Amino acid sequence: MAEYIYGIASVKYGTVEPCTTVPLMPAATGMTQWAYTVKGSLTISEDESTTTEFFVEETTTAVHSIVTDAGQLKVTWRAYDITPALVAVMKGGTASGNGVYNYYYGPDTVEAQELALEVTTTDGSVFAIPKASCLGRFDSVVGRENLLEMEVVATALDPGSTVEKWPYRIRTTA
Repeated sequence: MAEYIYGIASVKYGTVEPCTTVPLMPAATGMTQWAYTVKGSLTISEDESTTTEFFVEETTTAVHSIVTDAGQLKVTWRAYDITPALVAVMKGGTASGNGVYNYYYGPDTVEAQELALEVTTTDGSVFAIPKASCLGRFDSVVGRENLLEMEVVATALDPGSTVEKWPYRIRTTA
């Protein structure tokens, strides 16, 4: 029977677990819901892999091909919620508040935030990334008919595990 994945139920983040931990993903209680996702903005894609072909003099067709760089899995999404604490999760920097105003202070140096990510879809499928490099940025038009959006691009990284080696996992509902 075919399995179909659709819709976004949640995007959660957590602390990257030590590389000797099994399971690699934080427990469900260690994951925190991030902001709601802008409708239609979440994409999951893999970069095209890079290959090297080997040729001989006697033919113009390659005799062998190897993958030299695998395509990386990337998850990109946008959110309208610009709560300083949520912005700081994906952009770094600091958030503070005084009971009246909340503040976000951008970082002196932009660095990717390494987080565990979990994207749950409407049908109950789960994309689990134990270690992702997350870069957030503000990117939108602001006006009477527009809200400021923050875009996040998360790239699955090798978790460095000596126990399990998988940069991402997809659990479907069978």
